[in-house]
Amino acid sequence: MGKRVGKAFPQQPIYSKRSYVSYTAAYKVRTRSGSTGIRAVYAIEVENLHKSYGSVKALSGLSFRVAPGEIYGLIGPNGAGKTTTLKILAGLLRPDRGCARIYGYDVVKQRVEALKFVGYVPENPVLFQNLTLEEFVVFVAALRGLRKEDIVDDLNHYLEIFDLRDKRNKLLSTLSRGMMQKALVIAALVVRPKVLILDEPMSGMDPESQYVFKEEIRKLTSKGVAIVISSHLLDMVEKLCTRVGIIHRGKMVAEGSVEEIKRMASAGTGGTLEEVFLKIVRGGQSP
Repeated sequence: MGKRVGKAFPQQPIYSKRSYVSYTAAYKVRTRSGSTGIRAVYAIEVENLHKSYGSVKALSGLSFRVAPGEIYGLIGPNGAGKTTTLKILAGLLRPDRGCARIYGYDVVKQRVEALKFVGYVPENPVLFQNLTLEEFVVFVAALRGLRKEDIVDDLNHYLEIFDLRDKRNKLLSTLSRGMMQKALVIAALVVRPKVLILDEPMSGMDPESQYVFKEEIRKLTSKGVAIVISSHLLDMVEKLCTRVGIIHRGKMVAEGSVEEIKRMASAGTGGTLEEVFLKIVRGGQSP
């Protein structure tokens, strides 16, 4: 694994002072002696993930953590393992080795419990073409045990801000690529997730919708929602994400805030994330 940058998280994340308060949620635990303490809980934990497709290794020991309220950017070249990682987190793929947890629940062994926290936007839209936009969103909510009346206010809000009011009763098959992407985003948001897993979420969106999307993401993090986002739009990642992980050939090669990665890559703070990314990836090793 490449060299990590930024704040290090403990292997056994326990705190009693203020050290990790800004990075973690917490709950009280009672020890055998009867005393109570505070234990850190990460929204997302990826530990030593391995995944191969035949002879092709997609992930080779990938590890990272995301705390509540963070926007974590997972970036890398094509084939680096980004989508594989997000599919594992979303419960769509089983890792060969290692584990992924959502608020402490293993996404393989405790899949139902883990995915109750999750909203997911896939890289390639897979929609039910014979459903209307509203029917699709209501269907996704129903899979989470939510009724239409539970989500109607949020649905109306997102249809308004994403300018899809007049598409509410249109078949998904009649929508443009960008509109379908917005439908996926809305379906992920109306369930009020505590963890958002986003794979190229702004693909096909017009500039106004991209702006709206980023504003909504920032609002959610202020409420403690943890977000991991994969995107090739590095300018967006640089401005939006609180931390970034760069993966290459299935391994983490750099991790930290954008400024920390720039310093470790000897790019200073004046270079762009794109310049740092190319330097690290072309070098084939951690900074």
